[in-house]
Amino acid sequence: MKSVRIASTVKHIEEADHNITLFRIQEILSEHRSMLITGLLTDLPTYLQFKFYTKVDKEMQGILRDKLFELSNSKVNLDRYNEIVEEIKKNSSYRVPSSEFFKEIDLLLDAHLNPTQLQLM
Repeated sequence: MKSVRIASTVKHIEEADHNITLFRIQEILSEHRSMLITGLLTDLPTYLQFKFYTKVDKEMQGILRDKLFELSNSKVNLDRYNEIVEEIKKNSSYRVPSSEFFKEIDLLLDAHLNPTQLQLM
């Protein structure tokens, strides 16, 4: 049995079929990301000020909250987190780092705060 520590709890994974193990890892990582987003949403304006040095109006806050909720409710892409997946598979006890999840969250926020301009050629 593997123990995986996420944001606020410890989850266990029974040694099983490879596909079942991957599915369980995906569930655990999705729950971890969801907890991080939930915490961030408690004070989104402060996070945006801290991370992006910006203040946004209520309308933009609503848009960002909706995007974060969408991300929170989706399953993680295991390919994106392959290094973490491999570490979980390799170790009997593992603490999931939050930094990679915050990179994904920050990319999403940045894409909406600073949309790229289309250029005509």
